[in-house]
Amino acid sequence: MESATGREAEYEHRALTARLVSNIRWAGVMLGVLQAFLTSNPRPVFGAGGVLLGAVVMAAYNAPAALATRVRRRYLEPVILLGIVGDFAVVTAWTMLTANAEFSTTYAAYALVAIEAAVLYQWRGSLAFVAAFCAAYGAFYGLRWALYGYPPLVDAVLYRTGVIVMGAVFAGAITAGSERRRHRYETLFGAVSDLGEGLVVTEAGRLVYSNQAYRELTGYTADELRALKSLVDLAPADQRVELQLLTEIRLANGGGAAQLEGQLITKDGRLRDIETAIRALPAEGSRRLIAIVRDITDRKRATALLEESERKANAAARLDSLTGIANRRAWDEHLTAAVDQARTDCAHLTVALLDLDDFKAFNDDWGHARGDELLQAFSSRWAEPLRDVDFMARYGGDEFAVLLPGAGIDEARLFVERLRAATTAMQSFSVGLANWDGVESAESLMARADAALYNSKRVGPGRVTVLATSHERVQSWSYLIPRIIAARDIDAIYQPILRLDDLEVVGYEALARPAGFGLRSSVEDLFDAAKRLGYTRDLDWLCRRAAVSSASPLPKSALLFINVSIHALLDPLHDVDQMQLLMRWAGRDPHTVVFEISERDVISDLERLRGVVGRYRDEGFRFALDDVGEGHSTIEVLTYANPEFIKIARSLSVGLDSAGPRSAVQALVTFGDSSGATLIAEGLETDQQIRLIRELGITMGQGYALGTPGTAAHLAETPSVLMPARLR
Repeated sequence: MESATGREAEYEHRALTARLVSNIRWAGVMLGVLQAFLTSNPRPVFGAGGVLLGAVVMAAYNAPAALATRVRRRYLEPVILLGIVGDFAVVTAWTMLTANAEFSTTYAAYALVAIEAAVLYQWRGSLAFVAAFCAAYGAFYGLRWALYGYPPLVDAVLYRTGVIVMGAVFAGAITAGSERRRHRYETLFGAVSDLGEGLVVTEAGRLVYSNQAYRELTGYTADELRALKSLVDLAPADQRVELQLLTEIRLANGGGAAQLEGQLITKDGRLRDIETAIRALPAEGSRRLIAIVRDITDRKRATALLEESERKANAAARLDSLTGIANRRAWDEHLTAAVDQARTDCAHLTVALLDLDDFKAFNDDWGHARGDELLQAFSSRWAEPLRDVDFMARYGGDEFAVLLPGAGIDEARLFVERLRAATTAMQSFSVGLANWDGVESAESLMARADAALYNSKRVGPGRVTVLATSHERVQSWSYLIPRIIAARDIDAIYQPILRLDDLEVVGYEALARPAGFGLRSSVEDLFDAAKRLGYTRDLDWLCRRAAVSSASPLPKSALLFINVSIHALLDPLHDVDQMQLLMRWAGRDPHTVVFEISERDVISDLERLRGVVGRYRDEGFRFALDDVGEGHSTIEVLTYANPEFIKIARSLSVGLDSAGPRSAVQALVTFGDSSGATLIAEGLETDQQIRLIRELGITMGQGYALGTPGTAAHLAETPSVLMPARLR
């Protein structure tokens, strides 16, 4: 069914064509007037008056056609038909009025009517004209012979008739082809509009054509847009000069493609962010451009909200939640900057690492709450002796680090004494000092301070040790993790999850890898180190972001399984609202995302877990319990999380030929049947394992026997390699 927009465009096209034909018809009126006064040998039948009468008649029926764009829609086609029938009748009348001339050439005017019929009605008009012309021209020659004795010359008649007929056929073919191209382009334009993309064609900035999507974007009608001097006027005032300049440069450079972002002001005064792709149309004129306009307001807002949310999260992530001072992450960043500055200034720089003596025993005797109070008190008291240029951070557990720019070892010892004076007599601390040697890296400097602290602790409580010699720093996760997070240097690969009855891919599990790691490389140590060093929150969010953003080549309908630690899931900093922003930014539906909660994590607050899972589920996210059979409190977690998917640990999936694992899996199948959870067997590596899993009624699985992990682009381009040939 033809859309309202399509009917409106067709009406507009017909009205403009009719008005163009009417403008040319006025030239026909003038031609008739000239014929009346210039034809004298012999004079036309009824003289000049008869010819003038035809011109007056033509002018009369042409007047409505000249106003075609203002005529009501139901009257447009009758006006067009009246015009072309009138033209044929007037030309026929003029031909008859000059039938008394032996060598009359008035028939040539039929060529104009032929073109007019082809333009307005294509093939139908051409064929109708040919039939009418042959009849009228035959009558003309019959009249000449009967009244004036001019016998028809067969060769001349055939020649003249052939010229007019071929002209009509040629015009019909040309206009029919042109009309097909026009309809093709309008269909293309309509498809662009259906996708919500605005499309405009301009001539020297003024509108020539706009699709419905563009008009909806701006809020203006087509007539209102055409009334503007330039579409540049829709841009904010401070952007118009630059936009006009860019347009002129584009035209001057021959019309290559250009893309730019900007803004426009809608009719109701709203400011919309837009992305525009522009090309010149040199074949249609040196000043003509075509542009695709996309509304990116929501995307820009989502990006801005996500960036602001991440900025706040990053700021919060640099503070220790217990003491309120800088944490390990902020320390690493500050130390690197301080070393660079000391290298530039050729200045001293000393690091002091402080560790509370016997803090574990204090915790055991007085409880963790009192231990936390002690840490808070120390951080507050130690902040008082600091200079403005000094920097203190909680380095981890009961360790603190202090950066002393411009200070040598002697000044650092004096600083330590000031700290002792601010400390209660009942609590001592050990110190390791390292002075920058002028060439070493921040990591090497910290390694020496750590070694000095170790030596102090080994000798006894309350000692200060200085490590004055440099040594090479061995790179480890504690060195790599802060840099991975700072550079967002995490990639995601994906392992397909298949339905076992027909081996169709239903989803993909995202597997995080530092950039450059192999597909089969283990990253268990990475996440263990992040947990130990306090980077779990940042690393988990970075992995989530990589999993979502890198999945764009995969089918949008496929499920995306994302591993998330229970501690990160319960962290209020990266909550469901921020996850929603990430979904909007990546253009993914939350209903396709499944969070895998690892059962290896100890979950102490199951009620809170239930509440957080419920909030995520309200937004469309789903959950899977991972590694079931290898973790903690299986029944309790299953009850409180109520996951939509249960992923059976590899140790159970590969051990089904033994009674114990088989019984455990059968119990999970029974639980899945009663709770509605879908079971997924992990780690399937042989046909035998797949067969045993199927026999137990498990419907989904993953593993190297079903599909190896790969990048999203690779999996999307080569779906046939997802599983071995023997299983296809």
